[in-house]
Amino acid sequence: ESGRTGVDVCPGAIYAKYQQHITACVVYAIRQYVYVTGSWSILTDDGAWDIVKETADYWVSRVEWDGQNFVIDHVMDPDEYHYKVNNSCFTNAAARINLLFAIEASQKIGKIPDPRWVTVSQEKHGIKIPFDEKLRYHPEYDGYTQGTLIKQASVVLLGYPLGVNMDADVRKNDIVEYEKCTDKGPGMTYSMYSIGMLELGQLDTAEQLFKVQFKNLRPPFRIWNEYPSAVGCTNFLTAVGGFLQSLLYGYLGARVFEDYFQVNPHVLPDCSRVSYTGVTYKGERFNFAVSGSKFDVTHTTGNAFELWYIVDRDGTKLPLVTNETVSLTSGLYRICNS
Repeated sequence: ESGRTGVDVCPGAIYAKYQQHITACVVYAIRQYVYVTGSWSILTDDGAWDIVKETADYWVSRVEWDGQNFVIDHVMDPDEYHYKVNNSCFTNAAARINLLFAIEASQKIGKIPDPRWVTVSQEKHGIKIPFDEKLRYHPEYDGYTQGTLIKQASVVLLGYPLGVNMDADVRKNDIVEYEKCTDKGPGMTYSMYSIGMLELGQLDTAEQLFKVQFKNLRPPFRIWNEYPSAVGCTNFLTAVGGFLQSLLYGYLGARVFEDYFQVNPHVLPDCSRVSYTGVTYKGERFNFAVSGSKFDVTHTTGNAFELWYIVDRDGTKLPLVTNETVSLTSGLYRICNS
């Protein structure tokens, strides 16, 4: 974790040494920036390609072959209670995304992908992602025993934000099993559990988990604290970020992809109507409003010569004419320009 000077500012040596997933998370952020803006120029004009390439090369150098898969040993994943673990689920999944984006980006800007990136990131015999077929969940790392206390969200981050594909029962098992054994502390964790349950349509459970976050608000100014008690960081920005994500990516259900923007809205608990104003995707701005089962979409500004659409699960496509509101029934929708 780097300060503006480039000097490491981790609170302890073990975090700087073992939390190597941060490397992949930086590239994930670059990928999301590219997808949201629709501009790949950050890679060629602003030096981001060097980051993407060098981190991909790092992961190729970091893995070892165990006869079946590529493995990454001796790390600490987001659960800081356990370190020097092998094959952290989150670390390995993030590393694979790092490699896949390096391949995608190289093709976009006219580079030749390193064949090693392709080999290590392949699905079947690439980087190992621990999975228990019998219990239908992802062990946090090799040798993890189900029910072992964890500090905060880790495996649950595979579904969101990483977007790792998995069956709905596995996604639910990951959330349920790890929520039961999460230490009741860090303010950013329950937003991730709530987002996952909203994704699965488990609205009552999602509401309960969403409201757990408010235990970390400290009076009199309602400032987010790291822990429910008056210990840890004050004005804890990670908790603020988690709460904001539970609104935009939880109750609006927003997901960002290269060629479309997805929403799956639900009304916030104890609210009759919620509005999201100025949501931007590829230079276009959209307003959303959710009330009961009604969902309104307005395309407010953008390229006048480019037509955008909202598409439902069945493929029915409606044009989004600038400054004209389209009223729909809440559900899963894609917003795209083709």
